[in-house]
Parts: sequence; structure tokens; C-alpha cells
Amino acid sequence: MLDVLSLLAAAAPEEPEWGLSICRKTGYGTGTVYPALERLLQAGLISSSWEDPQPADRPRRRYFELTTGGRAALHSELSERRRRQLAWTPPAPGMASGDP
Repeated sequence: MLDVLSLLAAAAPEEPEWGLSICRKTGYGTGTVYPALERLLQAGLISSSWEDPQPADRPRRRYFELTTGGRAALHSELSERRRRQLAWTPPAPGMASGDP
């Protein structure tokens, strides 16, 4: 989910992301991406809109973007992830765990 949220955060407003584009860019299959998008929609972290008008040569796309709450949640989760990663980092060689 963080990969999907991060991708949506990086999307330019004039070039919104849609399902298959998200699959290609993240490397995840449709069975992973579409359920994640549905959960994110239900949680209010993203919103969606349909391409309008529908192109004559293909099905219309459903575009996804982060909501304000989604941006805040992403920022919070990435900060927490970074904090956990720093906590896992072993001390530098020669430094005891209690040394300043």
C-alpha cells in the first residue's frame, strides 16, 4: 500500500495515475493493486474519478489521487518506517550500545 500511496503522491496533477499504470510502475499485479486501491478508497486516503469523455478506442480509465488525509497518513507512515529503520541499525564498529 505504501508503494501505491507513494506513486500517487509523486503523480503530477495533469497526469493522474490509473489502475494498469499503477500495476506497471509498481511491478505488482492487478490482484494486488486493485484490492489495495479499493481499501485505500474505503479508508478515504485516495479518491477516484472517471476519464471523461470516454475515448472511442479503449475503455475509459479510472484515475486515482491522494486525499489530504492520504498525504498526511503517507507522511506519518514513512516517518514511522524511517524511525523503525534507524532503531534497527546496529551501532558503528567500536561503539558499545551504551556509549554516547
